Amino acid sequence: ERIDKEIQKYLLKNPFIVADDILKVIQIIDTDGAFIPPSLVRQSENGKTEYFDTHIEAKNKNRLIRRNLSKRKIVYSLYNRETVAGFPYEIYYFSRNMEHVLHDRAEDLTDDEKENLAFDIADQYTDQPEKFLEYLYDDGFHVCGTYKDTWEFIMDGNHSLNRYCNVAVFFEQLRIGLENIEN
Repeated sequence: ERIDKEIQKYLLKNPFIVADDILKVIQIIDTDGAFIPPSLVRQSENGKTEYFDTHIEAKNKNRLIRRNLSKRKIVYSLYNRETVAGFPYEIYYFSRNMEHVLHDRAEDLTDDEKENLAFDIADQYTDQPEKFLEYLYDDGFHVCGTYKDTWEFIMDGNHSLNRYCNVAVFFEQLRIGLENIEN
């Protein structure tokens, strides 16, 4: 329902865009380590929530486990949807988060630092989108396979804590840029 409302707000704010202009609605999320088993969530001794490649140390262990269960349920529901607001729909991920994948930054960042990193990547690839597509195939984080395969991968074990991304699958499905990657 929230996604439906956001799409309707967007269309109202942008009356020059009509429904026929929209090929597909895609959503890109951070996994935040939500798919790890509860046994990989530990109570923090320093009072902070910190993410590691093998586990999460949580300020409040039980609350974080509940958050993970809730996020998993929502993402699983969205991953299995074919449409939203009458449009074809797909959801893609950066795991554990975008900064971790695109910049290899695992530490806790401020909102300003995250925003600066987003602008940095946008500036770097604005004039060369094919280079960004190539970057999405980086061996350090690219997940091979179908849309379904990549979701099954990230939902397994502690993968949602590690540096993975399935956004390239979106471009594969559209058959955009594949000739550049294959050459």
